[in-house]
Amino acid sequence: MKKTNMRTIAGALLLALAGAATAYAFGVRQPAATGTATVNVTLGGIAGQKGALMGAICNKNSFLKACQYFAVQPAIAGNVLKFPGVTPGSYAVMVYHDENLNGRLDKSANGMPQEGWGFSRNARGHYGPPTFDDARIDIEPGTNDIALDMVY
Repeated sequence: MKKTNMRTIAGALLLALAGAATAYAFGVRQPAATGTATVNVTLGGIAGQKGALMGAICNKNSFLKACQYFAVQPAIAGNVLKFPGVTPGSYAVMVYHDENLNGRLDKSANGMPQEGWGFSRNARGHYGPPTFDDARIDIEPGTNDIALDMVY
């Protein structure tokens, strides 16, 4: 992947998950939104149990921005992020592994992410972050189980 691609992905994830990072830092959990779906996101390829896993679910208008739903959990607690109270519809999932608990996706001097990240449908993008349509999943009423692989 090109350096500009990774730098753009890192910036987009940082922006989109800023609310989750802030909530984690201050010990605040997002209240469950009124909805009829639960989304369980199983993360593959997590590198270690340090820090926290931070995830967000976004609709098309909020993708790579401030998302409607987020979940944060210590990495040692397992590899499944649970999002209760999601209104059914089309969304994309974004996740990063904040290994040092500093509330941000760390990057090297050249902009390459130094912590793991991932998108639903394992979307990777070309010359930047993936599009919403590349990462889009349809969430139905009830329990929705998805899986994505982390990139380190």
